[in-house]
Amino acid sequence: MRKELDNKIQNSDYPTALELINQNREHYNPEEKTNLDVLKVKILTELGLYDEAFKLSQNLINSKLTPEQQLKIHIERELIFEINNDEKSSKIEIDKAEQLIKNYPDLKPKNYTHFLIRKSSYYRVNGHREIAFEIANEAKKYAMSVNDESNLPDVELILGLGNRNNPEKRLAHFQRALYLYKRLHHNEAINSMYNNISFLYFSKQDYKVADVYIDSAIANSKNSRVLNYRADIFQLKSEIMEKQNQPDSALHYYKLASGLYNQFNNQQRDLKVKELGIQFNFQKEKTEKEQLQKNIAGTRKLNITLFISVFVLACLLWLILKNKKKIEVQKQEISDNNLALKNNLEQKQFLVQELNHRVKNNLAVILSLIDFQKDQADSSEYKNRFEDLHQRIKTIMIAHELYSYSVNHNDNALIEVESYTNRIFETHQNSSQRVIDYKIDIENSTLKVDKALPFGLILNELITNSIKHAKTESLILDLKLNLIDDKIELSYSDNGTNFDFENKKDSLGLLIIEGMVKQLKGNYTRDKANYKITFPND
Repeated sequence: MRKELDNKIQNSDYPTALELINQNREHYNPEEKTNLDVLKVKILTELGLYDEAFKLSQNLINSKLTPEQQLKIHIERELIFEINNDEKSSKIEIDKAEQLIKNYPDLKPKNYTHFLIRKSSYYRVNGHREIAFEIANEAKKYAMSVNDESNLPDVELILGLGNRNNPEKRLAHFQRALYLYKRLHHNEAINSMYNNISFLYFSKQDYKVADVYIDSAIANSKNSRVLNYRADIFQLKSEIMEKQNQPDSALHYYKLASGLYNQFNNQQRDLKVKELGIQFNFQKEKTEKEQLQKNIAGTRKLNITLFISVFVLACLLWLILKNKKKIEVQKQEISDNNLALKNNLEQKQFLVQELNHRVKNNLAVILSLIDFQKDQADSSEYKNRFEDLHQRIKTIMIAHELYSYSVNHNDNALIEVESYTNRIFETHQNSSQRVIDYKIDIENSTLKVDKALPFGLILNELITNSIKHAKTESLILDLKLNLIDDKIELSYSDNGTNFDFENKKDSLGLLIIEGMVKQLKGNYTRDKANYKITFPND
């Protein structure tokens, strides 16, 4: 089965590989089961089931593992933490993996290139690009010295990613990676590289060459079983067609991509549900074994005690049996209640997570639809209205990104105001054609969810108004937020020399500001472009 598993992993057919492990795991001895579980952590991570991969790795890390198994688990855990932006935990896992390689030199030939790839990725993701590039070159040198053909194309890929400011070198590394993947007959990696090279030309606005590469990816992906890879290919094809003024073709490929994304999300959901059941049974089995070991140890102690204290125990036997029976009944009731509560909690947690995921996806789809509609509008006035609508929904989306509802949180959970405010300002900076600088003076403060969203919408309207109406060559926005007793005071101004917002009493922006201030149970004053808004912090 291991050969079949390696073949499925080589071709990125992770759902089938996961099913093979789950169906056959019970037929192996404990040592072989552990090997399969270590491999399963990698498969779950590749499938994007990070919570499940972390739970399984946590169970494994607390059990007896060989040095090589420990190394593989630490490398996969680094990737999980890296994806979840946990820099501190990622560094801990990298350091543990590096220490294992130092302590066990025999692990180095098979694993050192892969370790260097993960180490380079850690530094690149966390902003240390020069260090990451040096480590990637070290990985390439080592892979060539030990003829590590399986990891060498991955090294070329990360070297390409490291050449962020040199498109020609990035393209050369990408093409080298594509060549090496073809030698390995790694179909899914070939698709991914075609897509990466096409996107590189797309970003250079060379749409014809981008189209050639993406067509190669489409032709090569006919037998692909990795749905999200195929969806990414069709999504990029749609964008290329749009840039080449072929809206019908763009819409066709967009629909193909959307269908594949939906299939992928359904597949992820089904796998997550199955994995929850499997991990529950795994935990149950582990608990039963631990309980059995405790019972064995307890029995031994009891035998010794019985041998020494036969006479005393004989007198107390009736009382012990009676209490034991009562305790067993109580334990069974507690166990049944805990099991029911656990199942209920897992179901609710899954539903809440699914809801969070769908809300964020739906907001992203709405933003995409608004962008499509804006591009099709003939009137500049309607384009501006669509842009304003885009910014308002983007403000709502940022709030959802900073706070995720969960059964482990309540309605009084807080959002950090400074992070939320910076994100809103940065969104306007990135989308506006004007040069915008801003100054923020915010005391360490947080807002409840039901106040953060109205606050964000008010700030969005103020910034939008300044961009539109402030007459100045270089726009500077100023925001101060002070906590005075039990109230929050917001002061906002810009450096414009003219202001005509006040003459438009029916302005939608003004209506939104007044409505949101009312929702916050606050009040505001305005002197031209200077706003002062006060609302309770309860």
